[in-house]
Order: sequence, then structure tokens, then C-alpha cells
Amino acid sequence: MSNPANPLHSSLPAKLVQIAYRVDDLEAACHEWAQKVGAGPFLVRSHLPVNATHNGEPAIYDHSAAFGQWGPVMLEIIQLHECEPASMREVLCHEQPGQVNHYACFVDDLDAASAALVSQGMPLTMSLTSSSGMEVNFHDARHLLGGVLELYVGNVHLRGFYDKVAALAEGWDGSDVIRYIN
Repeated sequence: MSNPANPLHSSLPAKLVQIAYRVDDLEAACHEWAQKVGAGPFLVRSHLPVNATHNGEPAIYDHSAAFGQWGPVMLEIIQLHECEPASMREVLCHEQPGQVNHYACFVDDLDAASAALVSQGMPLTMSLTSSSGMEVNFHDARHLLGGVLELYVGNVHLRGFYDKVAALAEGWDGSDVIRYIN
């Protein structure tokens, strides 16, 4: 998505697939989002296992997350349990609970997309590897987007999860808001 009139932002990923919010009470937030805007149902994973780094050093990123559908995009609700070091926590916990935490985008080449963001003044804040082996990069885009930008390659496994969340929302009657998964 290139914009010749604004070359600074010509390399921003164009495939927005998720908006995430940080909250203090994950279950209460799931019910609130379902009631207020019809988002859901939510697939919840507690204490997602990840290997995180910050500035090339091991980091701690212990969080629980709920994934539901909100119109055309996935909604992720995050409850942080521990986030270290302090310099990483400052970026990832930048806002008051209930405000946008991050925007997630599919990219074709994680390294190239991350390099483009770094060159545009959006430093890499955290890299992580999920329990399924998926690589994820978080860039500090608060000055531009008001939140962090999360990048990952939309592989078959991940797209399957996105499809599952969207399919659960089709015809959903608003009951059984929270569904725990491993």
C-alpha cells in the first residue's frame, strides 16, 4: 500500500486483521464487549506460552488472551500478568486499560516488513515465538497509530485460527460468551 504523497508511511502493512485491547479483568471485558457491540464469542487461552526477547535479550511476557470476532476483524482482549524488562513494559502497557493496545497485520516477509518499520522510526519492541513456532514482532507505533503494531506471517495454521474465530461468530446468539481452549 504505497502512497507517493506520503513516503514516510509507504511501507506500513496493508492487511489489518486484528485490533487488541489490554484490560485488567479478561472475563468481565469479554462479557462487556459481547453486550455492548456484539463481539464474540471469545476463545480464551490463559498464560500463553511464548519465548520473548527485547533488544536481543530474554524477556518475560506472560499474558492471557481472548479472541473473538468484531465485524470484519478479530478482536483480541489481553490481560498482562507480567511484562519485563521495564523498557518493554513501558511500550506494551503504554495506555490505560481499555484503550487500543495493538493492531495486528499479516505480512509476507516478517524480516522485511520489520526492517521497513524500523527505518520509518518504529523500533522493534519485542519479538516472540509462540508455542506453535510462529514468529511475531511488535513495533512501537504509538506516535503514529496510538498503539503497537504486531506483525506475523499469515501461515496456514494462523489463518485457520482466524477462520475458526470468524466462523464461530456467524449466527452466534450471544450465549456461551467465553470458551476456554488449550
